[in-house]
Amino acid sequence: MTDENARTLCCDIAVLGGGVSGVTAAIAAARQKKRVIIIEQGDFLGGVSVSGLGLLGFQDREGNTIVGGIAQELIDRLKTLHGTLGHNPCPILNSLTPVNAGLIRLVLLELCKEAGVSMLFGCIPTQALVHNERLCQVRVCGKGNFFDVKADVFIDATGDGDLCSLIGLPFEKGSPDGELQPASLIFAVSGVNKEKLLKYVEEHPLEVDTPEGYEMKVAPDFFRKVNGYNLLGLDACIRKARADGRYNDIPRDRFSLITYPNDDTTVINNTRLTDFDGTDILQLSRGTQEACRQIEELIKFMPAYLPGYEDCTLSFIAPTLGIRESRRFVGRCCLTEKDVREGLIPPDTVALGGYNVDIHHGCDEGSELYIVQRAYGIPYGCMVPEKMNGVLFTGRSIWADRVAFGSSRIMSTCMALGQAAGIAASICVQTKCETGHVPVEMLRRLLVENGAILTIP
Repeated sequence: MTDENARTLCCDIAVLGGGVSGVTAAIAAARQKKRVIIIEQGDFLGGVSVSGLGLLGFQDREGNTIVGGIAQELIDRLKTLHGTLGHNPCPILNSLTPVNAGLIRLVLLELCKEAGVSMLFGCIPTQALVHNERLCQVRVCGKGNFFDVKADVFIDATGDGDLCSLIGLPFEKGSPDGELQPASLIFAVSGVNKEKLLKYVEEHPLEVDTPEGYEMKVAPDFFRKVNGYNLLGLDACIRKARADGRYNDIPRDRFSLITYPNDDTTVINNTRLTDFDGTDILQLSRGTQEACRQIEELIKFMPAYLPGYEDCTLSFIAPTLGIRESRRFVGRCCLTEKDVREGLIPPDTVALGGYNVDIHHGCDEGSELYIVQRAYGIPYGCMVPEKMNGVLFTGRSIWADRVAFGSSRIMSTCMALGQAAGIAASICVQTKCETGHVPVEMLRRLLVENGAILTIP
């Protein structure tokens, strides 16, 4: 892998992917006094978090705080800027933390700069050099510029496992028959009369009745008891629109809206790309166009059919699609449905999860949502490849079965995993050990010293 036009970048740890898991990995490693570069294909940090979609999973269903560390630092920093409504209990989602889309983008950049993380935007991995089953070098390209990145440890935080796929690591994708959860493009509208919406729900309680496949119920007066909420329902409004010949090309039978730190703004999570694979660039290109078409239809539907939305206007659209599911790479340990449902916290836990199992159907309008009562632990081995050295995967790409993945895929859990990956990589550099031989007790001690939460009462 030589090219006279390629420039060489040397570091201790290279993080591929600038979503929340990659950012927390980079910050965690840099705070351990390591030379860190984060390489992101876009021109911003934060991934789907800058869509305004609230963060899930900071607390489990019993109210235990299960994610701390850098992720909580982010929320604390946002609080000082009035950029979050804090952690709120939620009967459907267990917990919800609404965030300001623009401010989270700024704060993540600020945290990286403070930690001394080098950043390279607009680049994707195109080639890799593997020697004796060890990843040694990765070539990235952007705007016709080539960089050969040399690092002791690489962390794949691309979300879809683009780096691990490039070097041929084995993975699973979707269900056994290949079905993947649908993708969505988040957007927000302003000018919403939330009081009118809540009065309508209280007068029509069936409008927040959970559908078949959900294991929980929501009382119509719940939404007045919290600062932030996700209101899922309004299916009578959808049925009326469909009877009028509207909303027929939106494959979702419930409306999902999320409160936002700005009083008259709500975030809408209702676009749905079925039969969609976010790792196929042609499907990704067509999907972006289809999601924008759905947004156009939805912003016509809302003023005509949703109480409180009569005067709403489009506020912003997320800069990127939200991909719920793609590759899950085979690791040395697999997070299983049993682990999640039974709330198991093994001794090699490096992050906690606690979101419900949430599986959106990839071929129709339906979803399944199963209660996860208490937090569970995610072992270090879930982010370590079976054979390859010099690389870790974090975020959505960890080794989990499909049901467990339905819980572990959310952003707060991905941030906790990112912090673990960053500190693990720093231990590799410090002690000159391979990723599969990291002393887990040392890793756990450093995580706790840096605010991570690994146990619950």
